[in-house]
Amino acid sequence: MARNELLRVRSALLAWYAAEHRDFPWRGTSDPYSVLVSEVMLQQTQASRVAERFPRFLDRFPTVEALAAASDTAVLAEWSGLGYNRRAVALHRAARTIAADGWPRDVARLERLPGIGPYTARAIASLAFGQPVGVVDTNVRRWLLRRFAVDDRPPVLQQLADTFAAPGSDGTAAAWTHATMEFGARICSQRTPSCRSCPIASGCPSRLTATPVRVPRQAPFSGSVRAARGKLLRELAAAPAYRLSLDNAHRLLDGTLEATVAALEHDGLLHRCGDSLVLGGG
Repeated sequence: MARNELLRVRSALLAWYAAEHRDFPWRGTSDPYSVLVSEVMLQQTQASRVAERFPRFLDRFPTVEALAAASDTAVLAEWSGLGYNRRAVALHRAARTIAADGWPRDVARLERLPGIGPYTARAIASLAFGQPVGVVDTNVRRWLLRRFAVDDRPPVLQQLADTFAAPGSDGTAAAWTHATMEFGARICSQRTPSCRSCPIASGCPSRLTATPVRVPRQAPFSGSVRAARGKLLRELAAAPAYRLSLDNAHRLLDGTLEATVAALEHDGLLHRCGDSLVLGGG
């Protein structure tokens, strides 16, 4: 890609983002801890739900040291309702690692933190530490495929994202990361892309003809193991002392209880104590 074209697309998206972005509570901060919490929450939860819970989580655990010092039970209780509760356990372990060893500032070392994969490591590196590295989430993948008609292969998409992010060494790394994700979510959306208001429509091969970009289908939630896990954990988070008798747990889940409890114990999300289940790894 010609550098002039790259800079034109960057400039247009940054200008669009500055004027049109949604005001979420994690935007506008480069505090590494706030960025870490928001990115872990956003991994598998809608931004609108995170916007409600993110401030409350930071009120409860205002620093990485506060989160590191908290109990598993307290962290899981505060996380309840966000889903995919293993994220809370991994975030807690990451906080303990950071409190002990300090903040890693580059992608390779960020990836070594519990629960932090390549995408989240790059997001934190750019948003918290100003590293000019590209991120490829579902939204970014979609608009890169449509706008540039490249092969749908992770290495190809990551290289393209990194090429666009590279000029961010001028201090725009965080703004670019936010812009590229926001654009995919708001304009180049999955089912009804807003081609007529797209700031980079000129030269787009998919303009006005874009079709949904294939994404892996998730198994139905209702009646799934994930639903049973979530139901039991929500009940524990709301119970006095975060404790539920096995009798009540059996009434809640009936025949699926033993398998559900075994899986949650394995993940450190609950433990048995006598004839009760208790939230947290114990």
